[in-house]
Amino acid sequence: MNIDHINRHVSNVDAFISFYTDALGFVLLDKGIKKDGRSYAILQCGGVELFISEKDGFEFDGGSNMRHIGFRVDSADALLSSLIKKGYVPKETPLIVKAFSRQFYMKDPDGFDLDLIEWTDKDRFYRYLAEKISDNS
Repeated sequence: MNIDHINRHVSNVDAFISFYTDALGFVLLDKGIKKDGRSYAILQCGGVELFISEKDGFEFDGGSNMRHIGFRVDSADALLSSLIKKGYVPKETPLIVKAFSRQFYMKDPDGFDLDLIEWTDKDRFYRYLAEKISDNS
């Protein structure tokens, strides 16, 4: 089983289209108005679709039920540099280097956290987890 898509409400569909296409390289598949008169769009990147739609009175709650969405990237360094140049993240945004990954966090137009992660050795990460589980058994 794989994740097929993410569907979420947003404050402004056009702002999200600009953000996801310009900052993160998503492709716009569809955009329109639903029967209820609200705007929607479908974006895609790396085989995952992001369905977004406006909702009357939408206010972002700080992500109280969901911490972040993680996107795998080819180069965290290159993407971070590009996003700094385009003004999507501040220069001070830290690149977090771990034993198995390089990553950074940023916010989408509504303030929701996104994790942009480059796995430097995901197989080793899985082996580490398996060893950790067997040690706790």
